[in-house]
Amino acid sequence: MIHKDIIYGNIQLSGIYEEIVNCDDFVRLKDITQTGMATIKYKELEQETRYEHSIGVYHLMCRTLNNLERKLAVYGLRISKEERELAKMAALLHDIGHGVHSHLLEKITGVSHELRGIDIIKDKDTQIHKIISQNYGEEFVNKLAEFMNCIYGNGEIDESIALQENSIAPLKLLLASLVSHNIDLDRIDYLVRESTYTEMGVLCNYEDLINSFECVLAGSQIVLAIPIEKMHLIETSIFERGRNYDKIYYCEEDSIGDHAFKQLLNELRKHPEEVPDTVPESLRKFLTQEKADLTNIEYMQLTNSTLDQAVSDILANTKNEKVRYLCNYKANAKRDYQVLYNSRSKSYIKKLLKKVIPGFKGDTACIFSDTKTIKPYKKTKFGSTNIITKEGIQSFEDLQHFVSIKPVTRTMIAINPEILRLELGISQQEYDEKYRAIVQEIISNQAKPKQEFELKYVLTDEDIHAGDIIDLLEETYEICDGATYVSTDTYYDSIESFYLLESGSALRTREGHISYKGKESGEYKSKRITFKSYAEDGDTTYTNRSKVEEIGDSVDLNDYPEFLNAIGVEEELIPTLDVNNFRRLFTIEANGQLIDVSFNVSSYQNCIYEMPGTIRVIEISPRDNKTLGRVLLLEIKQKLEEAFPELAKVVSNANVYEIGMVDSYEKYKNGYIISEEAQEFEKQNPESSKKLEEIIEMVKQKRKLGFIDNIIPANEFAKKNETKFPEAPDEPYGK
Repeated sequence: MIHKDIIYGNIQLSGIYEEIVNCDDFVRLKDITQTGMATIKYKELEQETRYEHSIGVYHLMCRTLNNLERKLAVYGLRISKEERELAKMAALLHDIGHGVHSHLLEKITGVSHELRGIDIIKDKDTQIHKIISQNYGEEFVNKLAEFMNCIYGNGEIDESIALQENSIAPLKLLLASLVSHNIDLDRIDYLVRESTYTEMGVLCNYEDLINSFECVLAGSQIVLAIPIEKMHLIETSIFERGRNYDKIYYCEEDSIGDHAFKQLLNELRKHPEEVPDTVPESLRKFLTQEKADLTNIEYMQLTNSTLDQAVSDILANTKNEKVRYLCNYKANAKRDYQVLYNSRSKSYIKKLLKKVIPGFKGDTACIFSDTKTIKPYKKTKFGSTNIITKEGIQSFEDLQHFVSIKPVTRTMIAINPEILRLELGISQQEYDEKYRAIVQEIISNQAKPKQEFELKYVLTDEDIHAGDIIDLLEETYEICDGATYVSTDTYYDSIESFYLLESGSALRTREGHISYKGKESGEYKSKRITFKSYAEDGDTTYTNRSKVEEIGDSVDLNDYPEFLNAIGVEEELIPTLDVNNFRRLFTIEANGQLIDVSFNVSSYQNCIYEMPGTIRVIEISPRDNKTLGRVLLLEIKQKLEEAFPELAKVVSNANVYEIGMVDSYEKYKNGYIISEEAQEFEKQNPESSKKLEEIIEMVKQKRKLGFIDNIIPANEFAKKNETKFPEAPDEPYGK
């Protein structure tokens, strides 16, 4: 028979191999997608099956064996017919133990597809076993199962170099490494196949890689090795593997889809009566029993179409709203789950939900986290990838290479508000009235990326008023929302080193209240702790920062030990700056993007120098962190500075902590002393005082806080204004 393959073209199968691929046990692989739930993200992968992949690996094995036989012939060596057949059969049947949703099924049943495949081969009731035994005998079946157990299970290959009759070399170890190793034919095929289907671009030159395989003597065994001049082919394959695991196999949709399906299983196992009699017994056992004892024949009935039909039957018959919802697990995964990107733990999100929803259950399934480790390269039971060098055979990982082989671990957190509603047992209307807005606010806050961009103006010109700027924005853009916000912040630092100020970071506790449409809003987050680190890119156009935050029930720094540990706080911290904020918030729409604009007046008190002051700041930031948002900031910046040229002089990427500390210190140096606290501090802490002075000067230059140099000495200011300190205006921004 001829199998038409998307990668290799026409593949010829004859004899026992044609018989196997046409039997029902093998044809069922056409009904099992290769990449599980990744098909939610990549629709085209629904066409890729375990059937075509298995035939592809068989095809690569045939080509590789032919290539190796030619190379062995130069040394007068041969591969035995039996070992050649074992290798081809192992390649063809390496995935025969897969079922619906592939690797997810392994997790659910607790049995790997490799060991399940060995059982299927050994099971005399399966067609696979019967075909092999009828063609090659029962002893060959046992040898094949033993060979595959050596590859995937606990079996070991123990062979010496002693030649057999007709110059046949013992090559089981080498052939096993072609089936499962770092650079094996299984991996080569699925990388090329998924890269092709998704159109990401095939990076691995599989033909050159296979042609580079050599048979070399290492100790008492012949092993597979690759010349060092061909090592770039391995590096390319490793890079492609890391990319595909990141973008395809471990994509967010795959994790979410797995979770959504497991929720359906959990619910059906609580309510087995929801599975109607029309569902086959094998599917019924799988869907309703946690430790279902499935025969190999029953297991092989777990395919895409049979599961889809069973779920369809359940959906048509159930009156259980939760079961009905969970039956649409793929659609739910794509539509209802929202990924949270700010690296907070699942327990923290639960704590927020508990603050706003009475009776919220801690064992909720509405939120889940999934940690995956991408291993571009790893040692296997057959050792490292062997490289032929002038010094002899060396391990790939011991040589210099141009691709990272280090594992990368990533954790994803996602939430599904609809599952929350179903767990609460309330109607859609009641959920909408009571909780939807507040839950969505929590999700929106947690879904923001850690990195934020902000355009900031530190106003020193009393002639620039908020009202004028608002009028300008209204002329150009639509103001679609607004609110007011008041807060009390306390910033902390080390009294010894001021390392947070020096590094451009800011750690604060905040108690704040927002008024939205005349009502208190977001009460659940009135108290919090926040850590911001600011990028040092030399560009004062933007404030480029990363933010992590924890909402709590206190503004006492000592109540957040885990948070402080997570951000690496080691030194003792004390309050260094107290700030009272009054903020007017506006949201404008520009080219379909939401841009937040805030006008903030901050009255501060330097806790060390007992120096008060006022900071007026305009902050403009895109609601999300897309490139278009940054471009719009440039557009808004241009319009504002054309209308108010003075703004161009006061744009800064400084944070409030830096501005307050620099402003108060400069006032102290210029004679604005209210108490003797400052002088006392410098007497008792001369080294810290000197360090602070150096940091202040560095911050002034780095953040281009030029307005600081215009501070009038206290005696001149007093003469000019007839009072040492000005009274705060009734309306902080003028009109």
